[in-house]
Amino acid sequence: MRSDQIKAFVAVADCGSITSAARDTGIKRSTLSASLSVLEDELNVQLFQRSGNSIELTPIARAILPDCRRLLHNTELINQRCAQHMQGTETELRIARDDALPEAFWRSTMNRLKAEFPLTAVSVYLLPPQELAQFVQKQSVDLAFGLEYANAEQTLGETLAPVQMHLVAASSHPLSSMPNIEESDLASYTQVTLAHLANDRIITDALYSTNYLGLTLFEVMRDAVKSGSGWAWLPEPLILNELQKGELSQLRYQEATLGFVYQSFQLGSPGPAATFLRNQVIHFLQHKANNPA
Repeated sequence: MRSDQIKAFVAVADCGSITSAARDTGIKRSTLSASLSVLEDELNVQLFQRSGNSIELTPIARAILPDCRRLLHNTELINQRCAQHMQGTETELRIARDDALPEAFWRSTMNRLKAEFPLTAVSVYLLPPQELAQFVQKQSVDLAFGLEYANAEQTLGETLAPVQMHLVAASSHPLSSMPNIEESDLASYTQVTLAHLANDRIITDALYSTNYLGLTLFEVMRDAVKSGSGWAWLPEPLILNELQKGELSQLRYQEATLGFVYQSFQLGSPGPAATFLRNQVIHFLQHKANNPA
């Protein structure tokens, strides 16, 4: 039993006649008839009741038709997977990332990635940026994206684009109304900062004071700052809307804006799916990150 015989059976069953199936598939009527006859012989059943130019499915044909459709679908998947392998496309892509870029961007990007590479299995793991390079180095993931941090493995990182970090607080926070902020002013209020795991201990990036709130995600930090919990440096792509709406205010401090870069981390050369994803990130950072509308 060959796939072309199954294809002939399904085509004739769908079209209702050999003539219609030949027209739709571009296969000669004689070829379709021969395939059906061989299939019936191999299965030792009659698949069609023939009367002149009309044919009708037998009960056993109706029973096996769904299985034949699945068989054709699986055959196509096998062919596609083998072709994908020969083209060097990843069968699996394990991604780690921070959340310095908006979730809306990542949702649409994952949809585009799966549309472009439907047979590549994709998994995404969210991490603080300080831990990304380590996960790639240990080969826990294939690819990572995140902000550059001083304690990251710089030998793995490839710069994609600059990203600014802004010192912000809720517009109702006392710091937002101060004309000139000093370190002592910042130390008087809670700093909302990143927390990450290092040597089995939770470490924070707190400055100026032991009065801090350490969180593992930028988005959670942003929401804490919006609620008035404290002040924080946050990545510009994640807070542009809040700044424009007046929900957050940039503080008047000499280092209110810090320059970082957004990086990708990978061991070895990227495959087609990883390259596609990397290009999506670069395009967003260069063309949309500063203009969320």
